[in-house]
Amino acid sequence: MQSTPDTPTRNPLKQCSILAVSLLGLYALLSVPAYTIVGARAVEGLTYAVVLCLVPGILVFLISGFLYRDAAPVAVMGVSTLLRLMIVGIGTLIIIKLRTDFGSAEFLNFLIWLLICYFASLLVETLLIIR
Repeated sequence: MQSTPDTPTRNPLKQCSILAVSLLGLYALLSVPAYTIVGARAVEGLTYAVVLCLVPGILVFLISGFLYRDAAPVAVMGVSTLLRLMIVGIGTLIIIKLRTDFGSAEFLNFLIWLLICYFASLLVETLLIIR
């Protein structure tokens, strides 16, 4: 059964909260090994990664839920991918520019957390959009 815009799973605020809880749960799960293995810098990189992946997901759910209720899931996924890539890419460049004290090890650590969070948010967004 295909969901319609009126079903509870297509509620944009509920979708945003599910994405936020999923990424915050991932943050809580990964922050312990990040801190014990690498230290506070790893948790800082993980925080940046979660924020960079959470913002585009929330924007996509709010825009598609309130402005384009009848948009096809394929179109929403296309816009979601484009928006996510732009925000994550620009955000990463801003972090590199502002955090000049990040060495190559810290940056590599940040990229690992970013990839994990990126694919986790992609999975959650895809499941919520096609549902």
